[in-house]
Amino acid sequence: MNINQIKKKLNTLKKDKQIIAVLLFGSYINNRLYARDIDVCLVLSKKYTNKEMTNKRIKYYSILPNKFDIQIFQQLPLFIRRRILEEGKIIFCKDEDKLYDIAYETIKEFNLFEKAYNYYLKEVKNEI
Repeated sequence: MNINQIKKKLNTLKKDKQIIAVLLFGSYINNRLYARDIDVCLVLSKKYTNKEMTNKRIKYYSILPNKFDIQIFQQLPLFIRRRILEEGKIIFCKDEDKLYDIAYETIKEFNLFEKAYNYYLKEVKNEI
């Protein structure tokens, strides 16, 4: 599936007022040839409860083809959110300022966490 086909399949997401941006990430971005699925990240406009975000995720799992793996940005672990911001490809964005604010807050939060995260990775590597 090429980018234009993906955009067409994800077009229904544009109608959702709670979604400010949709990004592709993961294996499809890094190596389309061997990607088994297409990782899609929905960035929501504000903070919602975990139940609300999970319900939104389930809703789009039922609408979109099985090849799509839907994630909600705000529900992902911090290191994955940072990685999506670095490596992901924006499919569409309704509010660049809001997306920038969310990205800025994520990076700021990660910077506070990074030293502990790197220490953890180092210790895990030493155990192997």
